[in-house]
Amino acid sequence: MCGIVGFNCKDSKKLESMMNSIRHRGPDDSGTFESKNFSLGHVRLSILDLSSHGHQPMHYKNLSMVYNGEIYNFKEIKEELKTYGYKFNSYSDSEVVLKAYHKWGVDAINRFIGMFAIAIYDNISLELTLIRDRVGVKPLYYYFDGRDFVFGSELKPIIEFFRDKKELKISKDALFEYFKVGYISSNLSIFENCYKVPAGNYLIFNTQKSKIEIKEYWSILPFFKLPKFQKSEEELIDELESILIKAFRYRMVSDVPVGIFLSGGVDSSIVASILQKHYGNIHTFTIGFKEEKYNEAKYAKEVAEYIGTTHTEKYLDISGAKDILDRFVEIYDEPFGDSSGIPTTLVSQVARDTDVKVVLSADGGDEIFCGYRRYWTINNIGNKIFKVPYTIRRGTNSIMNLIGDKNISKVITNSNIEFKYKLIHKILKNSNSWRDIYLALTSYDIDGLLDFEKKIDENSFEIGEKIAPMQGMMLWDYHRYMVDDILTKVDRATMSLSIEGREPLLDHNIAEFMAQVPFEMKYKNGDSKYLLKKVLERYIPKEMIYRKKMGFGIPIFEWFSRDLKKLFDIYFQKSKLAKHNLLNQEYIDREYKKMSKKNIVNLWHILIFQIWYEKYMR
Repeated sequence: MCGIVGFNCKDSKKLESMMNSIRHRGPDDSGTFESKNFSLGHVRLSILDLSSHGHQPMHYKNLSMVYNGEIYNFKEIKEELKTYGYKFNSYSDSEVVLKAYHKWGVDAINRFIGMFAIAIYDNISLELTLIRDRVGVKPLYYYFDGRDFVFGSELKPIIEFFRDKKELKISKDALFEYFKVGYISSNLSIFENCYKVPAGNYLIFNTQKSKIEIKEYWSILPFFKLPKFQKSEEELIDELESILIKAFRYRMVSDVPVGIFLSGGVDSSIVASILQKHYGNIHTFTIGFKEEKYNEAKYAKEVAEYIGTTHTEKYLDISGAKDILDRFVEIYDEPFGDSSGIPTTLVSQVARDTDVKVVLSADGGDEIFCGYRRYWTINNIGNKIFKVPYTIRRGTNSIMNLIGDKNISKVITNSNIEFKYKLIHKILKNSNSWRDIYLALTSYDIDGLLDFEKKIDENSFEIGEKIAPMQGMMLWDYHRYMVDDILTKVDRATMSLSIEGREPLLDHNIAEFMAQVPFEMKYKNGDSKYLLKKVLERYIPKEMIYRKKMGFGIPIFEWFSRDLKKLFDIYFQKSKLAKHNLLNQEYIDREYKKMSKKNIVNLWHILIFQIWYEKYMR
């Protein structure tokens, strides 16, 4: 795993400062390539072929490459390339990526199983090609204003490039998304003219014409349009287990120790159980809390003891949280609102302290197998609300609009009743479609915080909805929440500590298979992740499977209503908010005054933005 940077000119000083800004992604080695038209930089975390033969930038004939990721099936591709006369000097996957591109061009990526952000510069055509993996596990940002083209694994190097050149401006579209959903999606970044290369896409930048072209090479959506499998339940379980075993084994390709983040939930348990049985000698890591309702460590320990892994656990207290919070906006270099980034960073530290350099994280299971509780909760709400005639829904909403949510606070003194009233109003206001209801109930109420807004859309919802409303929700999350929240969280947390995070459940073969599985095998008789749980039953007892899921959440209200409350007092000051005048002081004061478990996440989002602004925009 590594960090990559580049830009369309020659400037050794800038190149070095950009690489230094992401040295945590690759402390083992570094290298540069400079020409009149383009510069490339690479910092290396050695995972495969620890020798100098894996050094980058790597060159072959007219091509120069920097690459971040892992191609797990590189040995098979290497053997195929040998039949065409290619010779190899290393045991790394990097050399295979470069020569596969030389042989097949961008079509080479259809052969790759893995996660990757690839940059290849052609010294003849003077074109740069950026490629991001199918799902978006590896980050890849680029800035383009018609003149300057800059890319990097994170935003830090792009900030460095412009440090003494010009001031980067905040994107209001991105800022709205951050406060509305807690992360920045839609391939936006917090800065204007700066974007993410979309997952499953490649970008070509022509240095002569100064133009970019973006093309999609993979999407999960066509697989949902294929006929569903006509197989028995047992046949589906057998086939899924076989696909999982193969995908998980690929993620063990490494020349350094490998571990697994284990929460005790279905997803991490199936990764650990399968690999312990079919591979062996697995190390597992988990985080616990003294606050019992957040503590999942005991379940993880039960699973670890049953399957026989070498298990390590650590408890996160408010002191440890404060230490990570001090580095939070440095780790996540644009506003990022998922507070579970704190325990994810700590569990990464625990793994690093045991000399494990590669960790597997079981993300993607909820979006692929139907795991989030909100799916069936919102499905039940939608089924009820759509039974009410549209004219009645519209009329009731009009009356509630006339009353106004602000005025209702003066009439209703009970906070729970007030909350339920506003929730009903929110549902009625957004009851035109399943997509509108889902976004309304999975986003935050920020009316009055900003004086601008943006429509948030995801076209894949309709494709899934034709199968089942919950499938539409799953596809929404697969393309947005999973990529720009969950995967961003794991990438930044692990790489901040110079360890590599891998996502075995996001093997594209698993996603393609599940797209053709009938929906009733994902959610059956009120049981979520039905098919996945049936596979897991072959490895651990049922009582370890069928229990309430918790995940790496934190007691955010308990902490910020006591010891960490002073941070709100510091960063919500009028003088600090006046530095940008983007947020409504009255809204913040009102929400802070009535701080509760119902609005603590909104206050957390404001706090993180304030800390981020102070660090990066001063």
